[in-house]
Order: sequence, then structure tokens, then C-alpha cells
Amino acid sequence: MKKQAQDGAKKPFEYVASTYDEIPFFKLSASHVLDIIKQHTSRSTLTVLDVACGTGNVALACATQMKESTFDAIDISEGMLAKAKENASANKLDNINFHVQDVTKLDSDKKYHIITCSYAMFFLPEAPRVLQSLVARLRPRGIVIFTTFTAQAFSPSDQILLPLLEKYGSKRAKEYDMDKWENLSHKKDIERLCILSYVTDMQIQTQEIRYGMSIDEWWELLNNTSYKGMLMELSAEDYEYVKLEYYEGMFKHADKDGEVELIADSYFVVVKK
Repeated sequence: MKKQAQDGAKKPFEYVASTYDEIPFFKLSASHVLDIIKQHTSRSTLTVLDVACGTGNVALACATQMKESTFDAIDISEGMLAKAKENASANKLDNINFHVQDVTKLDSDKKYHIITCSYAMFFLPEAPRVLQSLVARLRPRGIVIFTTFTAQAFSPSDQILLPLLEKYGSKRAKEYDMDKWENLSHKKDIERLCILSYVTDMQIQTQEIRYGMSIDEWWELLNNTSYKGMLMELSAEDYEYVKLEYYEGMFKHADKDGEVELIADSYFVVVKK
């Protein structure tokens, strides 16, 4: 990844590292990744690479159940990795090795039975090349599992927030295109990525991930995920204006308990060697 793009992707995650793994849908998704691994192999001893591991949700979920397997977990964010190591220590896991590493510049030719990449492929400007390089690092009959959000995910929040961010001066919001294929929010987009990566054997599973959240919880979520980068571009005054208008917009969608359903429906893509 080019340094400017890398720094842009890295900075907001440094800010949210301490609270990122508190988001429930990441743990729910990690549990499903573990289920997929169990569906595809009965081996008790595996080598696993978790790409863009964040605070370690996938690596920890798998390592806890796969005690005899060894894990490498990489991320470009030192803050995320520090939290991941803390989480692994708290769970008394010693089968995960954490490394600061840019996924677009993997410096090892080590081969793996399983490679996972959760909610990161759509951030990468070189996603086809990255996926191709990950498949090349698989052992025979190995699999890559990557996840991405469906087009319905985070509705109606995105439709309310992004115009507000653009209105109040977020450069990233102005440049963001919700409909570009690289967001991987449709099956046809995932199929396109696989074609560009020369992948011929892949499966797409759709998993519904939903639960109710208060508007305060929604705002906290925005400040603890990649949206943070856009919010950081605002002045303190404009941040408060965006917050006020966002709350007003979200309240129109709230139920009698004051909650708006979080939709984090996801695609789980299994790519075979």
C-alpha cells in the first residue's frame, strides 16, 4: 500500500484501538469464521494467518478453540496490535504471534492452511493483487476466508451520516463513493475481485448479523470504527453540528424503545487453493 494510503488507513484505527473490540458484531462475525474453518477441515494442527487482525477478534476466537494450531496475526496499526496482545494475554493464549505488517507488502513466503481477512479487503486499493498473494501463500487444499459487508449494512445510518459529513467539510466523505465496486457490497463485486485475482474456486455465504442499539450506542459505534477518520476531519464546532443532526435523523427511525436496528449483514467468502 502506498505510504499516503497506508497512513490514511492507519490513523483512525490508532485512535479507536482501545475500544474497537467491544463492538459486538465483530465477535459474532469471528465466531462464524471459526465455524467455516471447522466445516472445511478436521485437522487439529493448522497454521493460520490472520490478515488485518485489528484487536484480534478472529485470531482469539480461533486460537481459543484450536489450541494445537499456530497463528500469525498482522496489522499496520501498532495500537491495534498492542490491544490484541493484551487480549491474548488476558485469555492465556500463547499460540498467536503478532507482527506489524502491511498486507500489501508481505515479507514472508511462509505457507498456511488457513488465511483470514475480516472487513479489510474493501480498504485496499490493490485488493486483487493482495488476494492473489494470499492465495499463493496457501498450502495445498488451503483456504482464504475474507468478510465484507452487504449493501444493506449500516442502513439508515450511512444515508444520514455521510451527507452530513460532506456538508460540514469532511474531505473523505466527499470523495467516498458508496456505489463503487471496490466496496465489495454485492456478490457481483466479490466475483469481479476473484476474477481479477485469478481465483477460480470460491464460495460466498451470507450471514445476517442484527441487533438493536440506542442512538447513543450508534454514535459511539461511529467513533470507534473507520468512520472516525471522517469525524476527525471536522472542527470541534462542526462535529457537534453533525452529532445533533445525526441524532435528529436517527430518531426518525427509532422504535418505541428508542433503538434503531444495527444491520451488519456480511458476506463470508471462502477461496480455495
